[in-house]
Amino acid sequence: MTNATPADHPGPVVRRFVLVAVWLPIALVALAVAVQLLLLPQVPPTVAVHWNAAGEADGFAPAWTQPLMTVAFGLGIPFLIAMTTLPGLRRGERGATYRLLGAAAAATSALTTVAFTVTFALQAGLDSAADAPTVWVALAAALAAAASVGVGAWYLQPHQRSAHDIPAPATPLLLAAGERAVWVRATAMNTGGAIAIVAAVILVAASAVVAWATGVEPLLAWLLTAIALLLLAFAATTLAFHVRVDDTGLHVDSVLGVPRFHVPLVDVVSAARVEANPMGEFGGWGIRLGAGRRFGVVLRTGEAIEVVRHSGKRFVVTVDDAGTGAALLEALVERAAARS
Repeated sequence: MTNATPADHPGPVVRRFVLVAVWLPIALVALAVAVQLLLLPQVPPTVAVHWNAAGEADGFAPAWTQPLMTVAFGLGIPFLIAMTTLPGLRRGERGATYRLLGAAAAATSALTTVAFTVTFALQAGLDSAADAPTVWVALAAALAAAASVGVGAWYLQPHQRSAHDIPAPATPLLLAAGERAVWVRATAMNTGGAIAIVAAVILVAASAVVAWATGVEPLLAWLLTAIALLLLAFAATTLAFHVRVDDTGLHVDSVLGVPRFHVPLVDVVSAARVEANPMGEFGGWGIRLGAGRRFGVVLRTGEAIEVVRHSGKRFVVTVDDAGTGAALLEALVERAAARS
């Protein structure tokens, strides 16, 4: 029996995430808008809002739109991050990715609010927006603010524990001396992820067809076509896999045959059934890298086989009946060791 530390309890994790991803952006935007409203009588009726690569103003808008844009960008992106992340945290999912997203929400708000406010302040007292100074000072200040706020937001959140310790090996299946055993399963991307990928393929492919049909710039049409083909290849090779355990080791092959992953039996130190959290532990779904030298095919939340290799690297594949697959792999490793 283990005692949970305060950082492990869901309350502090969720509260601190809301603090940095929601309340901190609200405070930053409120302060920025207050400063801009105070400066509003001092700036030209039309202000510079966009600068070219040389740092020169080349886009303009009414001054009163600057506070509105600050609210839209300073809160819009952080709130989007919060809305898509909080459900997982409230379900009890944990991992460095969630902590990073909270810091990113705060940093994004700092970047936009400081950039909008400094560029606005630098135009106070000007007769015309055409006289607006270069954007580099504002950009440097915004980047410094984003870095400082992002780092601070990271440390304001408690450490989110995830399964980085080596899991206990599965109990080996009982195999007779000459008995052959094979375990085979199929695994597929979770429904939401599959729908998103297919929708993206259809959308980009339709855009490419429209581009060719309407005679737009050929470069754009070719670019859309290339993106559509890449997305199609990605979907075809990552949506579903076959998983097999036999006396040669663990095989995880795409339904198209490519990509293919193989952990040879001689390279297996241990195999275990674990619970995988794609977002928290791997930063997303698909063929992923994770903390703790983990790599694998992580298509959904739930049970998975985790294999520890002699190099210390760990291969993970999410699949139903992972306990049986891990147990058979342990039995095959044990029998091979007894024979040598």
